[in-house]
Amino acid sequence: MGQSNKGRQGDGKKASGFGSFGDLKKALKGDDPEASGDVSGDSSSAEAQGGAEQAKIAARGWTLETDDGEEYELDEADLEGLPDPDSAIPARISRRPGAFGPMEHGPKCYADVHSEEMDLVKSFRLRTVFPDDVRSEVEGLPEDPRPKDFEGRRDLRGETIFTIDGADAKDYDDAIAIRPRDGGGYHISVHIADVSHYVRPGTALDDEALSRGTSVYLPDQVIPMLPEKLSNGLCSLVPHRDRLAFSVFMEFDESGERVSSSVAKSVIKSVHRNDYRIVQELLDGVDSEETREIEFLREPLEQFSAWTRVQQRIRDAKGSLRINSSEKKFLFDEKHEVKAIVNAPKYFSQTLIEETALAANQAVGDWFRAKGLPTIYRVHPEKDQEEIERVAAMLAKHGIRVPIKDRLTGRDIGRMIRLARRKRNAEALVQRIMGLVERAVYEVKDHEDVATHFGLARKAYLHFTSPIRRYPDLIVHRWLYDVMTREVEAAEELGTLALVEDLNDTAAHCSIQSEAAGMAEIAVKDLKVCQFMEPRIDQKFDAKVIRVSRGGMEVGLPELNVSGFLPARSIGDRPQIDGATLKISVGKRILSFTEGYTISVLVKDVDFLRLQVMFELAK
Repeated sequence: MGQSNKGRQGDGKKASGFGSFGDLKKALKGDDPEASGDVSGDSSSAEAQGGAEQAKIAARGWTLETDDGEEYELDEADLEGLPDPDSAIPARISRRPGAFGPMEHGPKCYADVHSEEMDLVKSFRLRTVFPDDVRSEVEGLPEDPRPKDFEGRRDLRGETIFTIDGADAKDYDDAIAIRPRDGGGYHISVHIADVSHYVRPGTALDDEALSRGTSVYLPDQVIPMLPEKLSNGLCSLVPHRDRLAFSVFMEFDESGERVSSSVAKSVIKSVHRNDYRIVQELLDGVDSEETREIEFLREPLEQFSAWTRVQQRIRDAKGSLRINSSEKKFLFDEKHEVKAIVNAPKYFSQTLIEETALAANQAVGDWFRAKGLPTIYRVHPEKDQEEIERVAAMLAKHGIRVPIKDRLTGRDIGRMIRLARRKRNAEALVQRIMGLVERAVYEVKDHEDVATHFGLARKAYLHFTSPIRRYPDLIVHRWLYDVMTREVEAAEELGTLALVEDLNDTAAHCSIQSEAAGMAEIAVKDLKVCQFMEPRIDQKFDAKVIRVSRGGMEVGLPELNVSGFLPARSIGDRPQIDGATLKISVGKRILSFTEGYTISVLVKDVDFLRLQVMFELAK
C-alpha cells in the first residue's frame, strides 16, 4: 500500500539534512562530525525554496553568506557576532574546511581518489553506505522474479521491447515499444521497472531509500538510492531476462496528440540493450558491425524518430523550453586520474528517450488529475516580473531586444538564448538568462490546485519513469497501483489531512535531497578539475574571458575545457564594471578586459578549499 512514509531519515536527524547554528558550532569544535554539512533553517526556509546562495568558504575556515548579503567568517576560536546559537541560519555551507585541504601531490591510488570524493559527498549530508539491516533485507531477495510474481500481470514477454541508455549505464529503468496505429499515428508503450514490488513501506530498505531520496551521479561512480542488487540487478530491465514492470500504454493520432492512455502491471523481457551512439548511427545510415547488430530494430527506431520530431514541434508550439547544450565528460587513465575533459555529444536518440519519458510522466499525471486525487508533482515555477525586466534591460545593453510580457514562456527564454549565442560574450549572457529559470521542486497538488511546469509548458506533470533512482517516482507507483486495485479505500486515504501532510513532508525532503545531490555532483566535478589542473600550475594558456565582475574574471581554457577565476586585485586596483568590460587601474594606466575576448594567463594555484582554479595575468 502507498500509506505513510515516515521512517528513518538520517537515523533520527532532521530529514532535510539541515541543522541549527548549534550543529555548526559542534562541527567546528569537532563534537559532531555528522553535523558538518549544509546548515540553514528548517525545510520551509528560504534556502530550501532556493532563496539563499551557496555559502562561500574562507581560507581560514568557514564563511557564511546570508540572504541579506552579510558574511560571517568562522573558526573554532572566533564565533562572535553571529546569530543566537539556538536560532537557524538562513545560509548554506556546502563544504567544511579540513575535509580536504591543499595537496602537495595528486592522489596516488584509486582508493585515495574515491576516499576524497566520499569526504566531499558526505559534507552534503548524503548517505554513502547501506546499513546492515538494509543489506540483510536485500540478501533475502531473489536474483530474478519468481513465477508467482507474474500473477495478475500482463505478459508482454513476446513483444519487441528494448532499452536505450548511455554506454556506461547499468540501471536500466525504462524500456519502450512502438507499433503503427490504424488511421495514422502510433501505439507507444513505456515500461518502467516495478521497484514498488520489492521496496515495501515499513522496511529498512524503504526507510533508507527515502532518506537518500535520489541517486548521486559522479564522474566516475554512482551512489545509488537502492543497493546494487536491486538497482543494477533485480529491478534493472536487462536484456533477455524476465523483469517486473509498470507499463504505460499510449495512443497518439497522426498529429501527435495523445488520444488515450492506460496503465498496468506487467512482466517484460527486453530484446536488446541499446547504446545512444549506436542507435544514432543507425538512424544516420552508418553501416558498421555495431549498427548491423541492431538492424532488426530499424523499423521501430525510425517510427520513434518520426514520433519524436512531431512531439518536439508540439512542445515548441506550447512554449516549452529546449536548450541544446553539451555536458562535460571526464576521461580517466589507468590510475583513475583525469586525463582529459571533453564535451559529451548530445544525440537525437537521447531526445527520443526523453520524449517517451515525458509522455509517460504526463499520462500518469493526467490520470491522477482526472481522478481528482493529490499526489507528488514536479513543479517548476515562473520567475517574478521584476527579475524578468532586469534581465531584459541587461540584454538590451548588449543589443538583444526582448519584449516584456506579463508572462514569460520557455520559448521566450529559448529565443533569448539563441540570440545571445550570436554574441561574442555568449557564455556570460546565457548564464544571466538562465537565471530566469527557477529550480524545479516536488510539491503535493490536487485537481483544483493544478501543478504547472514552466520549462515543459505542462500541467499536472510528475515523475514516474525513474523509481530506481528517484524516490518520488516510487511514491507515485505505489499510489497509482493502490488506486487501481482498491480505488475507494485509496481515494479516502489520499483525502485525509494526515496523509497529505505526510506526502508534503516527503516531497519537501526529496526536493532538498535532489538539490544536495546536484550540489555534490558539481562539487566533485570541481574537485576533479582541481586535481587535473594541479600539475599545470605555473603553465601559460590562452584564456577566454567568460564573465566579469568587480571581483575579477571567470576565464576558460578552450585547450583543456576548464575554467577558473582571475582576481582583479592580482592585476591592480579600483576595478570598475562598464557593461561587459572590467576596467582596472594599474598605476596611471587603465586595463580593460571584455567578455568574450582572449587573454594570456598563468595557472597561479589550485584552491582545494574553494574547489577553484586560480589564474593570474601572464606577463
